[in-house]
Amino acid sequence: MVELRGVIPAITTPFGEDGSLDLDGFRKLVDIVIGDGVHGIVPNGCTGESWALSDDERAEIFKATVEAAAGRVPVVPGCGAMSTADAIHKVRQAEAAGCDAVMVQPPWYVMPGLDEVMDYYKKIIAATELPIMAYNIPRRTGICFTADFVDQLADEPRVIALKESSKNWLLLSEIIRRCKDRITILAGYAPLLGLAAISEGALGFVDSAAPVVGSLMIDFYDAASAGDIEKARPLQAELAKINKGMFGIGTFPAANKAALEMLGRPGGWPRDPIKPLNDAQRAQVRQVLITAGVLPVEDALRVTA
Repeated sequence: MVELRGVIPAITTPFGEDGSLDLDGFRKLVDIVIGDGVHGIVPNGCTGESWALSDDERAEIFKATVEAAAGRVPVVPGCGAMSTADAIHKVRQAEAAGCDAVMVQPPWYVMPGLDEVMDYYKKIIAATELPIMAYNIPRRTGICFTADFVDQLADEPRVIALKESSKNWLLLSEIIRRCKDRITILAGYAPLLGLAAISEGALGFVDSAAPVVGSLMIDFYDAASAGDIEKARPLQAELAKINKGMFGIGTFPAANKAALEMLGRPGGWPRDPIKPLNDAQRAQVRQVLITAGVLPVEDALRVTA
């Protein structure tokens, strides 16, 4: 069974100014990010504007990710949905594309109880042979897993990992302690919690910053996982500074997309209702990248020319 660990970026989906899907740009971005040294790819998450993709486009993205990855790293697409049947349909698309595992968050908007969420997961598990990474993202779903819930879910052999993005350190640390011997715990918000999570026993991160910061995230993971705290601490501080500087500029993931374009990576436009950054917002992002040393000044000058 596939092993999920290390730096696994949630990747953006490039669109044209007219809203068209840029599959060539997407394939190029996957290849560039794998070249940075990441250990997996998550397409079709909130970073990838999954809500904006049609059924056919989603299938194309799954297939394009597998083709571009070419077996170098696992491909783990987002397959959560508002209904169990729709989630299973997305998992079927992942199977058909040759994906290695699937990431599944609970239904959003519906606000089911955790007993109903467990039933949702068990029906998805019964419907597929693919390994599953559960995903706790209460800010997006309105549902927050408990440690007891994850403890129960970890007994399911097909559930191999959890992406924990509650921003609740007490919850994350308890889940790691109770479940790390049965499933891989991967931290969301790596620029804020990555070092603490690795120190507690998490085996990596799923994060949207990796395609922007490139090797900085790999260096951070390598230092943290090797127990080199003195090297990892300043890298964590730098990542946190970038996160704080980018946070709240436009609607996510517009700032990430603008940053990618500044770095010569396919970012593309967001899809309505998300708007691209205006000039002032782009200047803010540019300054964050320059200050962090991610974007050399001479490259920034070319971008603004």
